[in-house]
Amino acid sequence: MYQIAYTDYILQKGDIINIEISSVDPTIDQIFTSENVSNAGAQMAINGGDLNYLTGFLINENGDIELPLIGKIQVINKNIEEATKIISNEVGRYINDPYVVVRLGGIRFSALGELNVPGRYSILQSNATIFEAIATAGDLTELANRKKILLIRKTPDGYLTHNIDLTERSLLSSPYYFIQPNDQIYVEPLPVRQLGGGVGVTGFETFTTALSIISSALVLIISINNLNGQ
Repeated sequence: MYQIAYTDYILQKGDIINIEISSVDPTIDQIFTSENVSNAGAQMAINGGDLNYLTGFLINENGDIELPLIGKIQVINKNIEEATKIISNEVGRYINDPYVVVRLGGIRFSALGELNVPGRYSILQSNATIFEAIATAGDLTELANRKKILLIRKTPDGYLTHNIDLTERSLLSSPYYFIQPNDQIYVEPLPVRQLGGGVGVTGFETFTTALSIISSALVLIISINNLNGQ
């Protein structure tokens, strides 16, 4: 049995978080919802129409989000629980007994290489595994090398790369079993891809291709010998 490894995601610049604020005053919901939608509308057009850009709060270059009526709140380098406490304290200065819920605005990632539907995706969950990411991109092709999945991950200190072997059970206890926002996944092809389309994908196809080549070579040798014997 393997212990699943899950670590709290640390918020970074460029992340989007969804914030729900409510109180006993019914006008509070309208204020935060309407102004947030209005301010984020332009961001939606710039960033490819992701719904979270319309409803979420972007962490800017300074590590801040900006809430209507309240102003800037720094949440960079905090996990979701820590960010919730900070936002609740700031909101509590202006609103009596606020109820604050903070969530990641989906997990956006890019999937490239030997996938049936490569592209850029967003999973509307608080966490997702590497297998869920691959399934979202249409699953692996027949030529995918399941032992060589390159993951590129953004961190506060820069980018890191890690090779993932999907056939290893130890992946379940790896910190890369769960993907994170802005991960890039590249699936390398099997070596047969390097040899071109003449080599089969499966073992049987490769065997029949090799047998055909050998047969053709034998026919050619026999024909040459017959010509020399005449």
